[in-house]
Amino acid sequence: MPAYTFENLPASEEEIDYSDLERKFAIPEQEETLENVVVVDNLPIVDSSKEEKLIKVLKNKVFKKSGKVKENGFHMPKADVKGVEKTKGYAFVEFETAEQAQAAIRNVNGFEFEKSRFLLVNPFMDVEKYVEVDDEYRAPPAEPYVEREHLRSWLADEYGRDQFALYADQELSVWWNETDQPAEKIKGRQNWTESYMQWSPLGSYMCTFHRQGLVLWGGPSWSKLMRFVHLNIKSADFSPSERYVVTLSSDPIDVEAVSALLGPENAHQNPYSAADQGNSVCIWDARTGTLLRSFALPIGKDGNPTKTTWPQFSWSPSETYFARMTHETSISIYQAPSMVLLDKKSLATPGIQDFSWCPSVLTDPRTGAARPELLAYWTPEEGNLPARVSIVSIPDRALVRTKNLFNVFAAALHWHPSGKMLCVRVQRFTKSKKSRFTNLEIFRTGERDVPVDVVELKDSAVAFDWEPTEDNFRFAILHTDDPTPPQTNSSGIAMAAVKTNASFYSFERKGKLVKKEGFQLLNTLKNKSATLLKWSPHGRYIILATMRTMTTCTLEFYDTDFDHSAANKSGNPGDAITLLASTEHYGITDLEWDPTGRYVFTSASSWRHSMENGYVLWDFKGQMLHKVMLERFKQIHWRPRPRSLLTEEQRRQVRKDLKTYAREFDEMDERKLHAADAQLMTQRRRLVSEWETWREQVGEFLEKETDDAVADGYKLPIAADNEDLVVEEIVEEIVEEKEEVIS
Repeated sequence: MPAYTFENLPASEEEIDYSDLERKFAIPEQEETLENVVVVDNLPIVDSSKEEKLIKVLKNKVFKKSGKVKENGFHMPKADVKGVEKTKGYAFVEFETAEQAQAAIRNVNGFEFEKSRFLLVNPFMDVEKYVEVDDEYRAPPAEPYVEREHLRSWLADEYGRDQFALYADQELSVWWNETDQPAEKIKGRQNWTESYMQWSPLGSYMCTFHRQGLVLWGGPSWSKLMRFVHLNIKSADFSPSERYVVTLSSDPIDVEAVSALLGPENAHQNPYSAADQGNSVCIWDARTGTLLRSFALPIGKDGNPTKTTWPQFSWSPSETYFARMTHETSISIYQAPSMVLLDKKSLATPGIQDFSWCPSVLTDPRTGAARPELLAYWTPEEGNLPARVSIVSIPDRALVRTKNLFNVFAAALHWHPSGKMLCVRVQRFTKSKKSRFTNLEIFRTGERDVPVDVVELKDSAVAFDWEPTEDNFRFAILHTDDPTPPQTNSSGIAMAAVKTNASFYSFERKGKLVKKEGFQLLNTLKNKSATLLKWSPHGRYIILATMRTMTTCTLEFYDTDFDHSAANKSGNPGDAITLLASTEHYGITDLEWDPTGRYVFTSASSWRHSMENGYVLWDFKGQMLHKVMLERFKQIHWRPRPRSLLTEEQRRQVRKDLKTYAREFDEMDERKLHAADAQLMTQRRRLVSEWETWREQVGEFLEKETDDAVADGYKLPIAADNEDLVVEEIVEEIVEEKEEVIS
């Protein structure tokens, strides 16, 4: 603006020149980007008559959940093919925001549009990036190799020891288990977790929970391996081989809150997009930390989120599929790692109450080829329709076996670890509807046509557990004739134990001694107060425990194959079941076998009550090895072990040479014990040496101080006539005391 004076003022406002101000304060034009545009490849090639239909399907079905496509946002290049104008098999899709475009890439990339046709979705900006790539190849600079710590290094321990995690007060620590000596501490840290800890299924990771999310730790140095940002996380679950992690938060995802937590400099690390807003369940890649997909909580028939259950998803043993119930009308089965719904539709199961995957992939006994994975579920009675247990194969959804059930009150699914047996524990009403009893419907899924065995009980079953051995199908069950469960206090602890019986069953093939093939009763232990039964991880040994009651806290250790002479004499294998020890642990809240089946932890957690908190270590025979009482004790858990790599032939050879190995381990234990004794003696000698050195130093100091005091004229007290002072001490001792009553 030129300088104006009274002489050259413009006649009107329109004549004022603002050009210099406009140049100085002009708003710069924003550079238009194409980050909201994606390229969709591998589309069907269609002519003009089908182009609109294809765009409608893409817009309303494929990209609907990712964001809103702009009006006229689909651009499909065309080419003339033998006189007919057809699309080229790819399209440019323009969304309203760049966040929606990123959501489309994450949700639709790899989507199965048709059979064997998977869509490829990439950012349009990648086109410009790759166009500018130099045609001449230049090798990237070699990055220095950084060796990662071995996540299973603890398995190579010289003494074959197991580890466990202990959480007491605010300290979480990891320890080596010792038999004859106190446990050896490996690592401990204050405030390592804010709520609780958890091991992964194979023991590779230790999980800690924080307000910001989940953290995985591992390796010899217990360094941080991975962090998953999920605010106010409550629970976490792993797939069977630890490839995927599922997290749940009580608070729906807030993308802006996560960005604010990370800060402007780390905003690019925000794993969430607009498509994740409001969801509560996340699935992550455990090795890379990548968010694969997020889910909202299931919606009930009333339109509100259903009651939160955990785990939210159940994984197939191969980790290829994961599923959950929706609306009590279907099972939604998803594929991994694409995270898309299998066949783009749920498995219809009206009224479904529960489902469970077979824990292992079965093989065809004739060809050895892997069979489809199995999924079992049950539905209750409705109107004139009976309750039903169904087993289907996945992914073909073929019905493998089904059975109708009547007068059903509840049911529970129990798979044998081998996957060759499925026990459905069915609670039924009597004819009067006033009491209940239990039937066990056992499906032999490892056999052709899946035959079903029925075990009838006259009373109600309260607990069931398979013996976890592949070559033997035995189970134990607790049952009671008391129709009313015990009352619980505000902490969920039962105030009284119910009288129960423990029965053992075994599957017997038809033979000389067995007239009818099926499950036979071996033995019944009567008048017990147990509320839990737990087999050793390698079978044979079992514990009957009374837990979480303040009146009875008993533990009974049994060997189911102890007295073979009695079993051979009577012809009943159940006579071999022998009580090894009967003991107590007051206030017991948790019980856990170690992975080898040699030791057992029982603990009393302050999360349930505040009396005599701590843990006890037992051996498999019921002998107490260590008892530790800790203030504000919370958790103790064994570190799981992965499955052994030894073949069955190698295992048989180990059992054959067991005496040789036993001598070697006995010698190793002896050397270790002597080393511990030598270490103790060395420590005592060091303490005595330090004490004597201190006394010499103090003596020399006193002598010097005395000489200096005498030199300054201080007179030392001496006895009369230069005789030594004699101090007499009279000690009275009552030899005998007699009390006589005088009338």
